[in-house]
Amino acid sequence: MGVLDWILVIIRWGHALAAVSWVGGGVFYLMVLRPAIRRSRGLPPETGAAIRDEFRGLVTTAIAVLLLTGVILSVARLTGDAATTPYVAVLAVKIGLALYMFYVARFVGRGGYAGRQDGGGGRLRRVARRFTSPTALLVIGVVVIGLSDVLDALIEDALVG
Repeated sequence: MGVLDWILVIIRWGHALAAVSWVGGGVFYLMVLRPAIRRSRGLPPETGAAIRDEFRGLVTTAIAVLLLTGVILSVARLTGDAATTPYVAVLAVKIGLALYMFYVARFVGRGGYAGRQDGGGGRLRRVARRFTSPTALLVIGVVVIGLSDVLDALIEDALVG
């Protein structure tokens, strides 16, 4: 392995760490923090705001790392000999889902569909709220991480074949 290969390993590690931090934070929120808050009948407003701000900082950093490392890794894979048509198709789906997550986290999460609690609006607004909820983002994040494994399997298959 040359120096460039080691640099790509470090970039892959950063990419995976950012994805796991974001999705892992979502799992912790949905499965531990939110139930604990409900059981204790809420948090003081300043504590809730502090948690929200800290997690938003983590998500913002994760988005920046994922965008930068994702571009580098995509170029590295697509310029190699092992990128097949199925690989490109799965990569396009992964990128599309990731960009959707970035959009929701950055622009919709605060005061958007997910932030509305009044239950108003029609069917379209209810559907939009469901697809922008923390649970929806967590499910999409898990799918994106799963697609990474599919991409690895496709590359390994192309290298062997």
